[in-house]
Amino acid sequence: MSRNRWMLLLATAPLLTGAVACGVDGTTPGLEAKTLFLSVVPEGGSTGVDPAAPVEVRFDHAMMSGMEEYALLHLGGLTGPAVAGTWSLSPDRIRLTFMSDASLQAGTRYTIHLGGGMVDEGGRPIDWEMRGFDMGGQWATETMMGSGMGTGMGGVVGAGHMGSGWDHANGSYGMVFTFTTAG
Repeated sequence: MSRNRWMLLLATAPLLTGAVACGVDGTTPGLEAKTLFLSVVPEGGSTGVDPAAPVEVRFDHAMMSGMEEYALLHLGGLTGPAVAGTWSLSPDRIRLTFMSDASLQAGTRYTIHLGGGMVDEGGRPIDWEMRGFDMGGQWATETMMGSGMGTGMGGVVGAGHMGSGWDHANGSYGMVFTFTTAG
């Protein structure tokens, strides 16, 4: 091997070794792979949705236990009351499903609110941006929630809709998807 090639190899070896040692494979903070948000049913902007159908959100990795606490279904928009029902993770924790205590009202607008700080079982954030907008999603902003976070969302927000599970790094409070049931 020529001296120049040898010197080049010696000069680049620490860079290559450092890249492997630092986990450029997706484990380095700031470079971590994000869990993909795969789908929401019904998608934002949907109309004629079956009022008895469940709401379902899918991810490509198992979610951390407890992430169902960062999902709400609102009557109307974000300032509307939460719909009575239960959010639950599937046994493999890839599906998050909402079952209403009663059928949803016919011909009525609803909003799914998913926390911007939700994470998978490894603590990796959800990548809402990659597919969320394609499914009719939009960021939940303080303006959408009403002024004064303590009184926004019709008194539902309070301190419970702020913090790590709701706050996204972009300053939003997660992503929302609005749909209307069949009339």
